[in-house]
Amino acid sequence: MLGQKWWKSLRFGTSHALASQHIAPASTLVLSGASPEYALFLAEQQIQLIIMDQESIALPQIIQQLQQSWARQCHDRQLFIVYCYPFSHECFLYHAPEDYLGGTELKFLQQLLLRKSIQADQNQIIQQAIPYSDQLFSAKMIAKNHNRFIWRIYLTETAQFDQHSFEPVDRCLTLGLQQWLNIYDRQQAVLEQERREFAAELHDSIAQVLGFLRLKSAQLHQSCKSNPQYHALLECTHELANYTHYAYQQTRDLITASRLIHQDLDFSSALKKIIDEFSRQSAIDFELDNRVPHLNITAKQSIQLIYIIRESLSNIVRHSQATHARIYIEQQKQGDLKIYIHDDGIGMALKNKRSDSFGLEIMQERAERIGASLKIMPRHPHGTTVLVQLDACPPKEKTDAI
Repeated sequence: MLGQKWWKSLRFGTSHALASQHIAPASTLVLSGASPEYALFLAEQQIQLIIMDQESIALPQIIQQLQQSWARQCHDRQLFIVYCYPFSHECFLYHAPEDYLGGTELKFLQQLLLRKSIQADQNQIIQQAIPYSDQLFSAKMIAKNHNRFIWRIYLTETAQFDQHSFEPVDRCLTLGLQQWLNIYDRQQAVLEQERREFAAELHDSIAQVLGFLRLKSAQLHQSCKSNPQYHALLECTHELANYTHYAYQQTRDLITASRLIHQDLDFSSALKKIIDEFSRQSAIDFELDNRVPHLNITAKQSIQLIYIIRESLSNIVRHSQATHARIYIEQQKQGDLKIYIHDDGIGMALKNKRSDSFGLEIMQERAERIGASLKIMPRHPHGTTVLVQLDACPPKEKTDAI
């Protein structure tokens, strides 16, 4: 699947604290063959790589600036940066606004780089022709962490590459992107630890208290049912038992979802973990069709969307009697993000929902917190569709999903 978006200018920030040892000295780049002016330019690009906040906006801008500098040196190569996620079999390609690759080239690179991401050592160079094309490419793994491998791709129509001319730019990209990954990993580790502690405190305090109240309220309701003189209280005790049971279940679900989300704040990874969780809990066949593998949304939006999807899947498992459920995610040209959750169950009668059914209201509230809309509709011939719509993508962003 090939998705294209527009790019917008990178706003350069100066508020990031950078240690001097993280930046390659310009003299090093000069010794590698770059002029003093070009070495300074590359050092500036390296800094921008390290401090970039949204790579889907920053990388196309940096790539364009590098290619503009090559044009002045009469180089005809094109630069692409590819993120590979071998464990989820996904690739994401960044390029300058005026560049693109066709479907054949994208598919070839995806298959090659996913395989090489597992096998190749960092700094290994792959150089060959693209099948059924007159283009030659050179690929080099320039940065990696535990689940993401970053490749730089040079594409040209000349007979061979001058590898020596790549060295200053390769060094700039390698040091900048690897340091950016290192900072990202440290931030994720801190966030994960904080949220683990929060989930543990939530479990040790609120969940245990709610568990006790759930048990006692259920016992109270059974006592009233078995004693005729308390039958007048049955409606009240039934409602109390349902409320405490739901509060306990929601708290446990929030703890589980919190752990899943904050193990990895990447939306796609968290979503897959939650689907795996429900697949293990039931015999329902869950299908994920994600046409937007890397969403440009805030952490708050990501968390609320994950909670909405999780509540929807929980409802399917507990109430729908479905055999198949499908989560379909797409992004329209104008930037609207749409998430469809379909099931083939018995459907939902919204007018006759139970008195203890608070999940739909909570889902609606979560959608409103992030400016999204939520609709629940019957699905023909049977089943239910939940639609979440969010205007999530800034307008001028340029990337390709492979």
